Amino acid sequence: MAAIERLSISNPSANANTVLFTSDGAYLMSVIVTNKSQTDNALFSVWIAPLGNDAAGGRGYVAASLPLVVSNTYETIRFAVNSTDVVRVEASTANLSFTAQGIDQTSI
Repeated sequence: MAAIERLSISNPSANANTVLFTSDGAYLMSVIVTNKSQTDNALFSVWIAPLGNDAAGGRGYVAASLPLVVSNTYETIRFAVNSTDVVRVEASTANLSFTAQGIDQTSI
């Protein structure tokens, strides 16, 4: 049985297009976003850059400008990534924390 692995953690700067995870294989994964602030609501986005190509027209968005209220957490739907795909995130505030977790599809 395959175990869920923590793939990466990031606490990016506000409004920074940030690499969360670069895939070295095939994974079924999700991203957990937590708003650590006690006062700010925040917007966040999560997308896949297939084969590392982050051209705006080629992005596969998992979440786009979703609001996250103070002291709350959101988990994306599960999504597949292939080798060399890059998962990127962006937040409107530096008070968001992102955790990528997943299952390596080759171990199932």
